[in-house]
Amino acid sequence: MPDVAADASAVARTTDAELTGAVRHGDLAAYGLLYKRHLGAARRAAGGLTATAAEREDLVAEAFVRLLRVLRAGGGPDDEFRAYLITTMRNVMISWRRRDGAVSVVAEVPEVERSTSPEAVVGDRLHAALAAEAFASLPERWRLVLWRTEIEEETPAAVAKSLGMTPNGVAALAYRAREGLRQAYLDQHVPAEVRDGCRGLVCELAGWVRGRFTSQKMRRVAAHVDGCPECQEIADGLRRLNEELPGIAR
Repeated sequence: MPDVAADASAVARTTDAELTGAVRHGDLAAYGLLYKRHLGAARRAAGGLTATAAEREDLVAEAFVRLLRVLRAGGGPDDEFRAYLITTMRNVMISWRRRDGAVSVVAEVPEVERSTSPEAVVGDRLHAALAAEAFASLPERWRLVLWRTEIEEETPAAVAKSLGMTPNGVAALAYRAREGLRQAYLDQHVPAEVRDGCRGLVCELAGWVRGRFTSQKMRRVAAHVDGCPECQEIADGLRRLNEELPGIAR
């Protein structure tokens, strides 16, 4: 990809396929260019799918985050980036509407007796580091609502006043943010190196384990996992981690 600072006009001529290819090779700057190029279209599309400006921004943010995961895992679109992005937004919105009816405002964390053995201390630090990375990967609004509701223990009503939202809107946003954090945490445990034939699917294993997809997609992923020992091993590990996650019932 051309040097952005050196030749802005050359960057403007860079195709989406070239940029997505660069992202698959670890170039996050290329994804930043894709984000700027398609943000306006994404917001316009989200305006027809959402009821509020806040929900529109959340939808756009989650769609871009999901698409980044797909590309970094080796899958995703080439020239059809915008169409793929908008389809992702529609799928996200469908999943939100299905789940927003049952919102748990506060995720309960079970009391667990902590071990002070060296192995346990190292394990705790490793999990904390992965959780921090997962948290940092979330959209800013999600980080904000998680921090205020989970860490500072503010009520949705208190948060709503400062964000210009309703308490129910904050509760729904917090729900989506917690779910996003759980999936991001599981994503941290997916190996970066997998077989070529599995790259497009392995990035979806966290969402599959969490039951976030349509029935058709759940069956498609399950069929691949059943026939692929490598993905089955990854999925089994993610299932065990998922069972240990605190919070709302799956």
